[in-house]
Amino acid sequence: MPAMTKVAIADRIFLVRFDTQYALASAFLRIQEHYESSRFRNRVFSLEQFMDWYAGRYGAFTYYQDWSGFNVPSTAFEPFYQGRFDPLLRKEQRLLRLFRKERSPFYVIGVAADADLTHECAHALFFTRPAYRNAVRAAMRDYDTTQFERHLAALGYHRHVLVDEVHAYLIARAEDLSVPAGRLAPLRTTLRAIFRRHAKALAIPA
Repeated sequence: MPAMTKVAIADRIFLVRFDTQYALASAFLRIQEHYESSRFRNRVFSLEQFMDWYAGRYGAFTYYQDWSGFNVPSTAFEPFYQGRFDPLLRKEQRLLRLFRKERSPFYVIGVAADADLTHECAHALFFTRPAYRNAVRAAMRDYDTTQFERHLAALGYHRHVLVDEVHAYLIARAEDLSVPAGRLAPLRTTLRAIFRRHAKALAIPA
């Protein structure tokens, strides 16, 4: 059974590390996509339904290779605890057991092995820290991120997470940015400074 290790890195922020990207992505798939998919947000669906849709849209089912980091608020777990997604996969059951006794609200980051955590931690801070979220929104106010949002929407993100995703992609390493930053370079600099200031409170394990 692949390892699935949970650790608290801040108040109400948890990190779960997996041995492999496959184990990670297969455990988080339905939870993540129920939360933020442009197609499956707030819908109950089977793994087979999602696989058919993903393969039809992108030409093949490559989800387990395409996605190396996951992040969800505690609300994303609720329909799974309520039995709406039964039968659960064994990997889903193991993941849900880790958080059954945690008091909401909290945020969960999932990564494989030694993956970079910047993108996922940015999401966690945005959800759990109002001061961080307000600073990010204020910094983004003077920039037009429409083109970037359209690109992310084409990747499958639901509109309700686009602002959060734009900020997290800009903060992450340059090679993680799948569209040119161009005129958003000054915004990236500002957002990274905000992130560094607030990320000092995170206890990232070695």
